[in-house]
Amino acid sequence: MKNSNNKLARIVELLRKDTGINNSIEQLSLLLLIKYFYDVASNSQSDICRSSFRGLFSEVNGLGHGKISNDFSIIKSIFHEVIRGNESFFDKCLLGDNSWRNIDVIFNNIPLRIRSLKVLEAALYELEDLDFYEFLSVDFDQLLLSMVKDSSSSGAFHSPKPLVEAMVKVSNPSPQTSIYDPAMGTGRAFVEVEKHLSKTYEDRSFKAIGNDISPFAYLIGILNLLLNGIDIKQISLSDSLLIKDDLKYDLILSGVPFGKASDISKYEYYYNGYTGNLEAMFLKHAMDKLAKNGKAALIVPDGLLFNKANQLDVLRGQLLTQFNLHSILSLPEGVLAPYTGVKVSVLFFENSMPGKDIWFYELNTAKPLNKLNSINDSDFEEFISQFESRSVGENSCLIDKKSLLADETFNLSFSLQKKEEKFSFDKLEKINSLKKDQLALVELIESCFKNASKNIDVEHFTDVAIKSVCDLRSGANLNKSEVLSNGSYPVFGGNGIIGYYEEANRFSGSIVIGKVGMYCGNIHLSPGPHWLTSNAISLEVKDDKSVFTPYLAHLLQSMNLNQIATGTVQKFISIKQLNSIVISLPSYDKQVELSNWFNLLKENKKSIQSLLSEFSKDLELFTENSILEKTLKF
Repeated sequence: MKNSNNKLARIVELLRKDTGINNSIEQLSLLLLIKYFYDVASNSQSDICRSSFRGLFSEVNGLGHGKISNDFSIIKSIFHEVIRGNESFFDKCLLGDNSWRNIDVIFNNIPLRIRSLKVLEAALYELEDLDFYEFLSVDFDQLLLSMVKDSSSSGAFHSPKPLVEAMVKVSNPSPQTSIYDPAMGTGRAFVEVEKHLSKTYEDRSFKAIGNDISPFAYLIGILNLLLNGIDIKQISLSDSLLIKDDLKYDLILSGVPFGKASDISKYEYYYNGYTGNLEAMFLKHAMDKLAKNGKAALIVPDGLLFNKANQLDVLRGQLLTQFNLHSILSLPEGVLAPYTGVKVSVLFFENSMPGKDIWFYELNTAKPLNKLNSINDSDFEEFISQFESRSVGENSCLIDKKSLLADETFNLSFSLQKKEEKFSFDKLEKINSLKKDQLALVELIESCFKNASKNIDVEHFTDVAIKSVCDLRSGANLNKSEVLSNGSYPVFGGNGIIGYYEEANRFSGSIVIGKVGMYCGNIHLSPGPHWLTSNAISLEVKDDKSVFTPYLAHLLQSMNLNQIATGTVQKFISIKQLNSIVISLPSYDKQVELSNWFNLLKENKKSIQSLLSEFSKDLELFTENSILEKTLKF
């Protein structure tokens, strides 16, 4: 069998060639889910089994064998007809009697978007002989990681594997317990629980209960669970905060959503007893749903620990007096990169009598965390080894709760005073490290040259004025005192992100153009909701099916808009000037292809510069210490 990882990656590349697809992982997941049902049906000899998986897309519509159809309504009707009343199929699919309704919701919310029959047929051929049960869970996990790196907004559904694995290890769930994740995303928490139980116990069964409001997250989440053999009977596409029941759970594991709820949702949440930002509501929800003597481990933004707001003061007070908040793991900035730069911590608490202190552990990494340098398993080794003993050391301490209860805000934000570190110089180790970096640098440069030499043919361009395809608006004033170092939404000024704020005045992604001063004409791309200051202009595409926003951002960046700025004392660019600019647009699929190519070249450049900077620093340090070493010997 061919390497399935290469095959999945190849299918993703195939799907990216289709002009109707903005999210190739979404469409691959949809096809994989259908493939899963097909394989289960084939093994159970259900009527759903046809001559081939590809046959589901060809024979059902009367076009004849060999002709492919992308009419998804027919595919869905086949499933409905065959599966209705087939209890053995439900059991083998780990669905349960009612779960098919949730699967049906996916098919209704995420249609087959593949326009090209050639692309669809090629993808189906690749999937035809794919063994669903062999190594596919690992390969799919790697695809999810690449998805987050390719699109920062996808990080909303993804918590770093090493972090979740550490949370599960120290929580140490036992078999037959109920595990709840109210914002399950990719289902990472359940996957790590299953792995932990399989390593520790003969019985690795547990009850997985989870919800998510995003159809895309739900799709990749249940697929991830099915690939890992986890029952999805109690996994649903729904809003956890709006579910009314009295159920309690033994262990709650979650990376809680944070930010401001929509104006529509906040009234529904208020009716259900939830107020404040999303992080406050989900913390309260976890406290409400935790069974007696149950455990919880929640990833929360640091602002929840210290921000002054009535609902947060109350929640922190309840954690200290009505629950046993026994541990806090403080994580370094960049753990959730590239999705967000917001600093986060993990709260560990139990629904039991409060203890007298909190074990606080401050995790640090050798290098700053970012898109290229993610947190890894070794970073958590000391934390995991010291969690149960609650050891006090260089990275940890015990906080007496009496001092916290004396403060009416119940501030839970702590920090450790670090001792000055001494540099230990190992010459041989440093030489090997430098050689390794040198090889990596050469490979990166060769890769950059190869990518830069790629030939992309573009046959036709259409010239259009910006005003005909985009809406441009200026931002709004925001006092400097209101701009925070951490917050729910990034604040964009004339030269990119200048901080964070609790509200947004742009509720979708847009191109941000610097408006005044030395940075006027600068181009930045915001993938999601943000606050735009009066120093910038937002450019929002009117029809995202004809103009690919990332491509337009690249195009405007190459035009050096600063040169059209006017003014002598202070330069500025007006919306009128921008509206009159004429741009050349190729076909939509070429815009996507070119944009991906531009991104690849920029990533190559950034990686080379980053590695070159590290190499230069290490080389300088090595030289200085080599000289010092020789000097001391004389």
